[in-house]
Amino acid sequence: MRLLLVYGLLLLCALLEVESKRRDPPKKSINNREVTTLPPHEHIVAPGPDEDLQTEELKPLDDEFYLENDVNICENMVDGAMLPFVGKCSKYIYCNQSEIEEIGDCESPWYKEHLCAKGDYDDCHIAFNYRTQLCVYAHTTECLPKCDPEKMSSFCYDRTCSKYVLCFYGVPVLRQCFDGLQYNAETDRCDYPQYVDCVENHCNDQATPENINYLPSKAHCGKYYVCSEGTTWAQRCTEGLIFNPNCNCCDYPSNYKCSITAEQRNIKSFARAPPRRADITCPDSGHHYFAHKRRSDAYYYCSNGRGVTLDCTPGLVYDAKVHECREAKFIAL
Repeated sequence: MRLLLVYGLLLLCALLEVESKRRDPPKKSINNREVTTLPPHEHIVAPGPDEDLQTEELKPLDDEFYLENDVNICENMVDGAMLPFVGKCSKYIYCNQSEIEEIGDCESPWYKEHLCAKGDYDDCHIAFNYRTQLCVYAHTTECLPKCDPEKMSSFCYDRTCSKYVLCFYGVPVLRQCFDGLQYNAETDRCDYPQYVDCVENHCNDQATPENINYLPSKAHCGKYYVCSEGTTWAQRCTEGLIFNPNCNCCDYPSNYKCSITAEQRNIKSFARAPPRRADITCPDSGHHYFAHKRRSDAYYYCSNGRGVTLDCTPGLVYDAKVHECREAKFIAL
């Protein structure tokens, strides 16, 4: 009887130890951050973007979006340059000595008084035109794109080739490419410059209709840009034709050899190939980046409890120090 009692106590202790481990799983450090790890059969999968989570309603972006961001939006910008504000068309960012000196608003009383008719302030809307660097009537200019709340996407931050905005189902975050890499709007990620169409800075704002510039695409043989008065318009040739820079026209492939290899890589954008759900437990709030558990050319992005796996451009690897994909030779081991 005494022996059975001992066996019973030992069994009870073992069960309690298992239960304790189940409730308090071990922890380890990932990117200098302590995170919980679980056995494979108990691993919690981060909620996908299509799942119904109890999240707060999206709020308009405030100045902290720039002032408390790891990406310095004014880096490498000339003194006095003004940049558009993500999420609000009337606001602008004034750069000086590669830092944000001021965040202004074209809807301020001063601009209203000088641009709007007296007594018409409520119906008069002013927006920032980054091409002319002026506050103008809103209907005469274009704003930065808005993040689509229904999908993951990205867009270029105007007048820069290395900075872009990543949209995770309505929530924007600023991102930056390093070491000469450029943002590729066709693939939603940092890429080698020989595959990227970053043409705005090559379009002279003094150009006139009599002196229109044509810029060939580096990503597609049948794509080109028409440049006039500082503005570029993307154009595509009819299927079966390619752009010939010798005549600035769409031509037969037999008349011009196009050696662009970007299309052969077959890297799909987030809209065409939505990212896979992350297989880690994401923090409930905030934006976080983590190195992939098994792959050096991928990483996890978590936003307010939701998580996805993002792939680097082939040839690049993820650098946990800057939270972006880079060439391996630039990553300090």
